[in-house]
Amino acid sequence: MQMTAGHAVAEVLAQLGVRKVIGVVGSCMLEILDGLYGREDIRFLSTRHEQAAALMADGYGRIAGKPGVCIATNGPGATNLLTGVANAFHAQSPVLVITGAPMMKDMFRDSSQEIDQQAIFRPVVKWSVQVRKPELAAALTWEAYQRTMAGVPGPVHLDLPRDVLNESVEPPDMGRLIRGEVAAPAPEAVAVAAAVRLLEKARRPVLLAGGGVLWSEAGDEVVALSKRLDAPVMCSTGRDDVAPQSYPLYLGAIGRGALPEARAFFEQADLVLVVGASLGHLTTFWRPDFFAPGTKLIHVARDRNNIGRVYPAEVGIQADAGAALKALLRLVQRKGTGRPGWLRKAARVRAAQEAHRNKASRYNSRPIDPRRAHAALRKVLPRDAVVTIDAGVGPGYVYEYQTFERPRSLLAPQGLAAIGVGYPVGLGAKLAAPDRPVVTISGDGSFLYNGAELETAVREGIPTTCIILNNFNYGSERAYQKFYYDERYIGDAIGNPPFDEYARLFGAAGLRVTDPAELEDAFGEAVRLGRDRPVLVDVLCTADVFPEPRRKETVKAERLAKP
Repeated sequence: MQMTAGHAVAEVLAQLGVRKVIGVVGSCMLEILDGLYGREDIRFLSTRHEQAAALMADGYGRIAGKPGVCIATNGPGATNLLTGVANAFHAQSPVLVITGAPMMKDMFRDSSQEIDQQAIFRPVVKWSVQVRKPELAAALTWEAYQRTMAGVPGPVHLDLPRDVLNESVEPPDMGRLIRGEVAAPAPEAVAVAAAVRLLEKARRPVLLAGGGVLWSEAGDEVVALSKRLDAPVMCSTGRDDVAPQSYPLYLGAIGRGALPEARAFFEQADLVLVVGASLGHLTTFWRPDFFAPGTKLIHVARDRNNIGRVYPAEVGIQADAGAALKALLRLVQRKGTGRPGWLRKAARVRAAQEAHRNKASRYNSRPIDPRRAHAALRKVLPRDAVVTIDAGVGPGYVYEYQTFERPRSLLAPQGLAAIGVGYPVGLGAKLAAPDRPVVTISGDGSFLYNGAELETAVREGIPTTCIILNNFNYGSERAYQKFYYDERYIGDAIGNPPFDEYARLFGAAGLRVTDPAELEDAFGEAVRLGRDRPVLVDVLCTADVFPEPRRKETVKAERLAKP
């Protein structure tokens, strides 16, 4: 019995284990949606904007460790997806992006809602393919899904013309399509041996872990190697959950949020073992002095192009992070306790970090200092919570003040550094982990980018807590204008509704905090309510507390160069 190619696409997704396809309904992909109709094993989840659909798929993929799936109609639906897909690309998040397309017979003549969708997605996906034969729809859907997880995870784009979806095909032979897991790439023995020789000779080693460790679920191996070598662990920006904060040798990020004490410690290292991190701009800003003079670098990365791309490596190992760590552990002979002076220095860094976090509890001015809000949240945040954040100065304090005990507990914007992503990413995370509390930290400028998705959360029963640090301002830009433009503020001020009332109008719970003494109780109540229903917390903050911009040296140089 034959079925349409659109129904075959739906069948393949169901057989692959996809339980939700997230998007906004559109006429050109109705044949796929019709294939989902009435099924118990897979369903369509409708959002209010396609960008949010892609971001929800991103959040789902990062927490579930398998692809999220989003879908949109051709033309404006596809262009609306783009920011969410770019966010997933920079976060190395597996997302299958499905777009409908005009009929083949109408293409290349500026038909209604026609745009070169492959061209717009190619810069932000690993692969883009248009299905031009109905008999290939099922196989290419399967292949696109698999490619999201092949090598470094990331989004893949599948473009499906309307007339192709309506053609009849044989039902997909799932026995031929679905195969077993592919083994992770193993490191070369000679490179591992060279790395071990350097590690055992080092006097002041540091282990720098990134997203590849999270994808390989290799946090235990990171800790085991750290103990074996007396090598403190640090992380790249946004990967603060690579190791538990309770581990005594974990010193947090060397990128955003690093305190001067941590930076000074890193600069004393004579050897840095980088595992599963690209040493990208968000962490290093490609500063020539990121590594101190004479520091040796061992770089483990799944993507060969990242090794030596900016910083030359003494030893490069192209491999899966987990496989490389296991290989190193098999050969490293040291048993720890050989570097007591180095460990005492690490302990002093941890003490400075804890003192910094505790100090924020004493910032009791009104309007509320955003650092005080972070200190309050840290006291009540459940250990198993997933935290999602937007870019911007208020949410960005997470790197200084929040700590994590479990992997896949922090979903940051990563390299795209986009505002507006935090709330829908949190909804996707909740779909992937319904038993874990999900807390989003957003700015007021950020939240309303995708604030309509509160209706999606209420309608679909996706309970999360969103804390809005509300200063009626675009804070990052205000910071630049304060420090480098003599407080000539322009374009930074915005207006907002009372977000607690906004929440209640949608049928969600809403809280409002104006007094810092009420923060702990309000956040505790919000997290409790957020286990069963969507919650917004409107925290009225000052517009005049923000960290100095990270690109300060570049801005200073540009300003000084002007006549």
